[in-house]
Amino acid sequence: MTRSHPLPDLVVVGGGVIGLAVTREGARRGLRVSLVERGEPGMEATWASAGMLSPIGEVTSAGPFLDLALRSFDGYPPWVRSVEEESGVEVEYRECGKLQVATSDEAAARLKARRSLAEAHGLATDWLAPREVRELEPSVASSVQGGLLLHRDHRVDGRSLARALRASAARAGAEILAGREAREILWNGTRVSGVALADGSALACGSVLLAAGAWSGRLAGLPHPIPVRPVRGQMLALMSRDVTLRRVVESDNVYLVPRDDGRVLVGATVEEAGFVKACTVAGVGQLLTSALALCPALAGAEILESWSGLRPGTPDGLPILGPSPEAEGLVVATGHFRNGILLAPATARAVGELLTEGRSALLAPEFSPSRFAREAARTERR
Repeated sequence: MTRSHPLPDLVVVGGGVIGLAVTREGARRGLRVSLVERGEPGMEATWASAGMLSPIGEVTSAGPFLDLALRSFDGYPPWVRSVEEESGVEVEYRECGKLQVATSDEAAARLKARRSLAEAHGLATDWLAPREVRELEPSVASSVQGGLLLHRDHRVDGRSLARALRASAARAGAEILAGREAREILWNGTRVSGVALADGSALACGSVLLAAGAWSGRLAGLPHPIPVRPVRGQMLALMSRDVTLRRVVESDNVYLVPRDDGRVLVGATVEEAGFVKACTVAGVGQLLTSALALCPALAGAEILESWSGLRPGTPDGLPILGPSPEAEGLVVATGHFRNGILLAPATARAVGELLTEGRSALLAPEFSPSRFAREAARTERR
C-alpha cells in the first residue's frame, strides 16, 4: 500500500483514555503516531466512568499498583492543565476530596486500616465521628458510624477528558482514525510490521500499542494470551434540589459523585456479564437502593440517565503494561479495570519512555505481559 506521507512509528489500537493519552504522549515526544478506533474515541469504558481519582480508594496493601497509582495521582494537576491548555477543552478537574463512610463496625475497621495505609504514603486524612460526618455532608444518612476523609482525592469528567486528549493529540501531530477497526497484528518474523484493518487495508509501522480495553484479547495475531475480560458497570445520573454534595461520598456499596451542573452520578455495579452492555432492572434497582441508604434525601431526585460500560479486568487484578516478551515492537497497555482515568498519565509516560528511551522505571515486572505468556507455556507443557 502506498502513502503520500511517512509511515507511523507507532499504531495505537484502541481509543479509550489509555490509548488517547499514549497517542498524545508519543506525538509530543516526536513520534509519528496513528490511533485506530472502531468507533468514536472515548465512547466505551472512558465514557461510562465516574472520573474519580483516588489512589487509595480500593487498595488494601502497599505494592507496585499503589506505587503506580500514586505517581499518576501526584502528576495529575500539571498533566491535566497541559491537556486543557493544548486542547481548549475544560475537563472539570476538581480537587474536592472524598468521604468514605462506614455503615458497620466491620466497615469502620477496614476504613481505619486504609487510613493507616494512606498516611504511610503521605496522603492527608481525617477520621470523622458520625456527628462530624453529618456536619461535613448533611445529606448523608444519620446511621453512619464514622467516615474517612481523603483530603486530596480528585475528580474529572471522563467524557470531557477524552475530547481534550483527542484534540491535544491531534494538535501534537497524531493521526486519529475513528471508525476504523483493527483486526490483526501483522508480523515480519518475530517483529511487528503493522496492523490489518477490517476494511481490508493495513497500516505499516514500527511498533504497535495494544490498548483496546476489554476487547484487547480479541485481536488476531497476538503472540501470547492477553486475558482481559469485560466487567460491566452500570451507572445513573440524578438531579435533586434537596441534595448538595461538596465532595465524592462513598460507602461499601455505592458512590455519589457531584458534578458542576448539579447532577449526582451514582455508581457502579460490578458484573460478569460478558460483552452485554445493557442496563438492567436489577442493576439500576441495586444502585437506587444503595444510594437511598447512603443519602435518603435523594428519594425525590429525578433520574436523568442510565448507562453502562465494560471495564477491562484481569485474572490478578493488575494492569497488563509493558513490552511483549515474545514480539519485538509490541507493547501492551490494558487491564486497568476501574482505574484507567487515574492511571492514564503514568501509563502514557511509561509507554512514551519505553518507546523513546528504551526503558521506564514505571514498568514494574508485576505488570508485564510475560506473566501470562509463562502461564500459557506451562499449560501447554501439561
